Amino acid sequence: MAGIFEELGWTGFAVPTLRRLRYGVLSTGINVGLLWGAWHLLVTIWGSGTTSGALSLTIFVPGMLFYAGSLPAYRVLMVWVYEHTGESMLLAMLMHASFSASRLIIYPLALALVPA
Repeated sequence: MAGIFEELGWTGFAVPTLRRLRYGVLSTGINVGLLWGAWHLLVTIWGSGTTSGALSLTIFVPGMLFYAGSLPAYRVLMVWVYEHTGESMLLAMLMHASFSASRLIIYPLALALVPA
């Protein structure tokens, strides 16, 4: 559900605003993707379950790599699809939801690979 509301801001507001400022699809995707990654990294830190928000390096480093790498790349794809489908918010929301769902499926495998 959160992805639906997030896309109202990311794709419904930020993407058209940057495109009106004459940013290309690639630069818009990277800029919004980096902000999207920072947002999710903060949510991960805040939801870490510790009072200080501290994360162990075994969780923080892979998370940082994921948020700084894959989210901007995926956002470039989302901006491209958004531009080439007549600015379909529904498709952006479905892409976000499918990306989140795939992480829920793959994440248990990643946890199994982290040494105890």
